[in-house]
Amino acid sequence: MSDVERRTQSKVKLYMLTYIIAGQFFVQLDRTNIGFAQLTMSRELAISATAFGFASGIFALAAFFVQVPAGLLFQRFGARRWLTSIMIAWGLCVVAQAFATNQTQLIVLRFLLGALEAGYVPGVYVLVSLWFKGNNHGVAISGLQIGAAASGVLGAPFAGWILGQSVLRLSGWRSLFFVEGGVTVLWALVALYILYDGPEQAIWLKSDERTFLNQDIAAYQAKKIADGAVEKATLWEALKDLRIVALILSYTCAGWVSATFAFFIPTLLKIAGKGLDNQTVGFMAMGPYLVMAVVAFTWGAHADKTERHWHCVLPLLVGAAGVIMYPLASTPLMAMGSLALVQAGSTGFFVNFWPTCHLIVGKDTIAKTTAMINAGTHIGSFVAPIVFGYALDLTGKTTLGLYICVVMMMINFVIMNIFFFNYKAQLKKRAAVSAA
Repeated sequence: MSDVERRTQSKVKLYMLTYIIAGQFFVQLDRTNIGFAQLTMSRELAISATAFGFASGIFALAAFFVQVPAGLLFQRFGARRWLTSIMIAWGLCVVAQAFATNQTQLIVLRFLLGALEAGYVPGVYVLVSLWFKGNNHGVAISGLQIGAAASGVLGAPFAGWILGQSVLRLSGWRSLFFVEGGVTVLWALVALYILYDGPEQAIWLKSDERTFLNQDIAAYQAKKIADGAVEKATLWEALKDLRIVALILSYTCAGWVSATFAFFIPTLLKIAGKGLDNQTVGFMAMGPYLVMAVVAFTWGAHADKTERHWHCVLPLLVGAAGVIMYPLASTPLMAMGSLALVQAGSTGFFVNFWPTCHLIVGKDTIAKTTAMINAGTHIGSFVAPIVFGYALDLTGKTTLGLYICVVMMMINFVIMNIFFFNYKAQLKKRAAVSAA
């Protein structure tokens, strides 16, 4: 590596990974804190498990409807203005949840939160493609999973503690929403120093570093197009590409599993613990997220240096094993271990899924196609908590809802294997044509 390349890559990783990790920390915190709030909120607002599942899942329904428009708005306004604006808006929405007086108000606010957050994560996926080459995408995407893990490691015990506190004379669950929403708004303003639409605007890069990075990323994008990536396409043209359809279906299955455990980990630990207090549940919830953080970075970095296919699909089997083990767990620690396996599997899949998507999408279409693919996860995320909550109310057990997750993982395993084998065959065909 030349001196300018070394300096540039070091700065990009420092600044952009800081933004990605911290931003995803607040995304995950504000999206899933309802899981901890539910431990006391359900009694105050008289919400059943089914209604709670609906309130959790309505977030994803809203995100599904605005996903593509959000991708187009990202293209229109750029990363800095768009991502900052929506983060401030959803932080204020979380604060508003602290003042809900019935389940209808809570559901409306969750719907609004989903609509506002919808453009953030796909926006970050696009951001990664503008700042990193493909052989660094695993590490870059791991920042999202590390941020989500940090929200569990730091947010879980904090949530368990604040449920017993009162801020401005608000009850515990109201204090939780008020504080976490307010801190999100503050971070959005601080992050303006880090976030820029591209290398040419970043004040933390020197002139020669900007020049190098622009040329390096341009060469990477040109290589993708030569390998058959979609360069320019309307929404309809993109949807007719079977590769993109496969990724949408895959992410729907992944979203189902992810949402189930994101919202119900506190409940699953509480059930397994048989009487554990909320503070202890908060500390136990750290375990799966610690595993998630370690797997995110190490698995993504190893895939960057080796290959994507098996790094993407094998974690699905690990996650399925963890789900199957939970009903067999006889102690809270065993339950935490099984949930840690689920998080490890989901994380290993996610850090390699989006680098895989970037292989087949060019720069000019990445925002809209990313939005469409990400819409898939919101379909699963909307339905999954409702189904899990209904199954819990119906049977009084978690077994049925968990085994549905196993089925989703196996379907995903088949879809992604078909995708990768077809992709490899297409590359070999192009290589043979070029050689001839």
